[in-house]
Amino acid sequence: MISRVGTVSVFVSDQQRAKAFYTEKLGMELRTDAELYPGASTRWIAVAPPGAETELILYLPDENWEHYRGTVGKSQAVTLSVPDIHAVYNDLKAKGVTFVSEPEVQPWGTFATILDSEGNSLLLVQETPQA
Repeated sequence: MISRVGTVSVFVSDQQRAKAFYTEKLGMELRTDAELYPGASTRWIAVAPPGAETELILYLPDENWEHYRGTVGKSQAVTLSVPDIHAVYNDLKAKGVTFVSEPEVQPWGTFATILDSEGNSLLLVQETPQA
């Protein structure tokens, strides 16, 4: 039986720039930064919110993953949960994070869309408490 989601890849064009963005601007922990394989020029960079189980892999598409190069700078279909979207919005704006959309209320919660250092769009979501 499947017990959890282990990793989700976010495709980037500059791993070091992306690592700085996710750790310094978004406040994620750096879990792993190692050679993808011995002698590789690319790295296995894993980041995650403090205490989270699922990690984001900041993956630089190589010849084995060429078909993902076109996804860099697009929507990564990743949702990041936040406890207070307005506080996070203000904090990230102060850090210079680009917002594509300001917080918008929906029946399922409030969301905003940001761009990471690579131009990838990510959703920030504060879910509506269930009754």
